[in-house]
Amino acid sequence: MKRSALVLPPALFLLGAALLAGCAVPAKNIDRVTAGMDRDQVRAIMGQPDTVSHAPGKECAYYALLKDFWSRVPWSLSERYYVCFDEGKVASFGKVDAAPSG
Repeated sequence: MKRSALVLPPALFLLGAALLAGCAVPAKNIDRVTAGMDRDQVRAIMGQPDTVSHAPGKECAYYALLKDFWSRVPWSLSERYYVCFDEGKVASFGKVDAAPSG
């Protein structure tokens, strides 16, 4: 019985680490995206998008990126960001639901 009790916590730790690995891209990576990049360049920085929406000639990729350590709370570990492509090149990007500037 003691042996299984010792095996369980490491197993839970590995499971948790595996689940977080899918969203392990830090939010600061969005700062490396620039207008004019192609999809492959963005994917190299941001990884695979969570979702993608399409319109004629336009595509928007959405990502859940980890907040920096000091901004995290148990109920909010990540923030949603978007990258929109026009004719295959980055046209706009930023935080989803961010207040418009200006």
